[in-house]
Amino acid sequence: MWKEGASAVAEQKSRSARYEISTPIRYRIKGERQWRAGTTKNISVSGVLLRTEHSVPLNTEIEMKFVLPVEMSGEAAAEVACRGIVVRSTDCPSTPGHMFVASKIDRARLLRRTG
Repeated sequence: MWKEGASAVAEQKSRSARYEISTPIRYRIKGERQWRAGTTKNISVSGVLLRTEHSVPLNTEIEMKFVLPVEMSGEAAAEVACRGIVVRSTDCPSTPGHMFVASKIDRARLLRRTG
């Protein structure tokens, strides 16, 4: 039992800091041309939790684009493009017909800085 508790604490410490940021996000399944819309719930260095009207299966590779607000990047707002893999997809209890989709980030790059 102690090992389970210690393991849980170690996992929690290793998680990246999450920032509660609600910003529009566009995403698409790898290989698709059509972008889908959503809103971020939180963002970390290692992943994104977004709310959307679409369910996305686990282990699906997705591409995402969103703008980091000034307070997140420390400079002017910046558009980020990243790729990741869906690690969780669940119903959004507060918004019927919407889903929470969690994706880890494998690669990210800054597209441009906006004023």
